[in-house]
Amino acid sequence: MNKHRNKERRFSIAEIVVLILAAAVLMVGGVTHAWLKNSHVDVMRDVDQAERRIKDHEDKINSLQVKIDKKLNIYQLRDDLERAKSSLVLVPVSAIEVIHAHQPGKAQAQVSRQTTSIAQTRP
Repeated sequence: MNKHRNKERRFSIAEIVVLILAAAVLMVGGVTHAWLKNSHVDVMRDVDQAERRIKDHEDKINSLQVKIDKKLNIYQLRDDLERAKSSLVLVPVSAIEVIHAHQPGKAQAQVSRQTTSIAQTRP
């Protein structure tokens, strides 16, 4: 029994080839993992950039909507027209005629009898 114990253990060629293949597979796996992780980071950066651009556009839309609402404020419009000494006056609601598109001849006759715009000029 001591005779086998003192003998040096040698690897066979098949074992060495298997170890080399395993090391190569592990190296390729590690490189692939790092490459995929970097790709994931790049995609996340692109997604974050797109989300930031979307948020910026939403903010610009909201800001523009506020400006439009300020411009269309009826009381502000009246004050601006008054300050500009405009000749436009208010039109009573009864003077507004609803025109239906399915009767073009009749609608045209009604428009010509009434005012042609909601904002009339002062006489």
